[in-house]
Amino acid sequence: MARRALYREYRPETFSAVIGQDHITTILKNQVRENKLSHAYLFCGSRGTGKTTSAKILSRAVNCLDPREGEPCGVCTACQLIKAGSADVIEIDAASNNSVDNVRSLIEQAQFAPLELKYRVFIIDEVHMLSNAAFNALLKTLEEPPKHVLFILATTEPQKLPATIISRCQRFDFHRLTVAHIVANLSAVLNKAGASIEPNGLRLIARAADGGMRDALSLADQCLSYAGNKVSEQDVLNALGTVSYAVLEDAAGALLSGNAEKAVRALDAVVRSGRDLGVFLGDLSKHFRALLLAKTCGDCADLLDCTDDQMQRYLKTAKGADEARILYAMEQILAVQSKLKLFPAPRIPIETAFLRICRPADDASFAALEARVALLETRPVTSVVASVPDEPKNPAPASEQEPVPPWEEPTRDVPHVDPDIPPETTPQSPSTPLRSVTEEDRALSARTIDSSHDKGSSESAPAANHEAAAIWEKAKKKIMELNPMVYFYVKDTRGAALDGGVLSVEFPATQESSMIGMKNARNLQVAKDAIEAAAPGTELSFRLAQLMNENEEKLKELFGSSLTIN
Repeated sequence: MARRALYREYRPETFSAVIGQDHITTILKNQVRENKLSHAYLFCGSRGTGKTTSAKILSRAVNCLDPREGEPCGVCTACQLIKAGSADVIEIDAASNNSVDNVRSLIEQAQFAPLELKYRVFIIDEVHMLSNAAFNALLKTLEEPPKHVLFILATTEPQKLPATIISRCQRFDFHRLTVAHIVANLSAVLNKAGASIEPNGLRLIARAADGGMRDALSLADQCLSYAGNKVSEQDVLNALGTVSYAVLEDAAGALLSGNAEKAVRALDAVVRSGRDLGVFLGDLSKHFRALLLAKTCGDCADLLDCTDDQMQRYLKTAKGADEARILYAMEQILAVQSKLKLFPAPRIPIETAFLRICRPADDASFAALEARVALLETRPVTSVVASVPDEPKNPAPASEQEPVPPWEEPTRDVPHVDPDIPPETTPQSPSTPLRSVTEEDRALSARTIDSSHDKGSSESAPAANHEAAAIWEKAKKKIMELNPMVYFYVKDTRGAALDGGVLSVEFPATQESSMIGMKNARNLQVAKDAIEAAAPGTELSFRLAQLMNENEEKLKELFGSSLTIN
């Protein structure tokens, strides 16, 4: 005799054996016990949650000669007849019997009294597949069926049912099963079957089942066929074609830190191991979802349906990541995942997506811009540290000290670098190159410093600064109206000074990328139009709150061709 699948061999025989649906089985047992049955039931829910199983149990319970607390006894003549296949319990697949003629035949059968049992039960699976004409033909009989008839409709898509059908039934919504429920039931079934799977393997199967018990049992069957009656976690990974948490963690870490080489090599390891790339992308998107929820909600093991240990690992990874980077990575992964089947070589679009995530400089989208700013603010940058000389014993009062532009400050104790000697052979050369100050930066900052520290206008400076702030806030509102994308560049800026019809706009020290973005001709024109509307005749000057020495190579990596360093 051929071996039966686990989900068929160990299908629940009573309401108490149905897991995760107590809100439904309790009502059904009470109705059977008190003989207060409805004439029609509608069971809704995703696949593998127990709809058809509950319908079969209900068909036995209403016909059982000796029901026990609403449960079928399983030993009486009626229970045995149904188990063997009684002509009074009729199961119909609406996916293949969806015409009006099929429904008319069913209605004709409903007019006859049961041959062997107390009730004639019609179980219509995937009822949403019936045609409109078939639904119309069913309406009257479903509303007022003969006393000996019971209808049980099951569907995964109740939204496709006409309201007239739903209103004639008692509706029950079956919930997706939790990982804990699936693991517990899998263990019980495997114990009956004389097999075992390691706990971590059971959790992998439960997650892959996505809330469906039938899917979980089918996957367990697959693993038993692959490795025998003793299955390890690695056997489950091999049988399902998925990857371990460590691989997902390495790939996600490389993408979030912008390490393109490590990300591509992680993908190469997945390919070489023979894993399905579609499954890998699905697992990776779920991993990023977990990181995003951990970043947003903190400890949310109930939302992620994971163990406490797993939750702590998610929290640790999410703590060092920026939300904008996680969102951008998720968007790129989901985009390539939806189109993966269109590519003959799926590895190529995945590598492209990985590089785009690591290097968002060339992506002009709003999400990419957020990711660039986040990466700039979180990535550690190496800089030259110069020794600071001792303070003079009698320093001049602060009010008498003239401000000195940063590029004119003496670089005390910074080793001399000979331009004719390569950096690697120069004694005590700085470990990283410094970004040069362009003539445009020098002119803008010099203008701002001269105007804001001019002794002749020291009394009017506070009023000018206040006026500058007011004008720029008005201009920012206009920028928002003209182009919300440009507003993103300037939303954290402030009007710092107003001198001779020139408004100095100051960017935070960490937002040099935004200032560079505003040098784009189109973006700059939007700002000019806005300032003209706010204060006609006023010109703009941009500056950073403070000049920073940053690693030139890392800036080039972040901003690509949009950054010019002289």
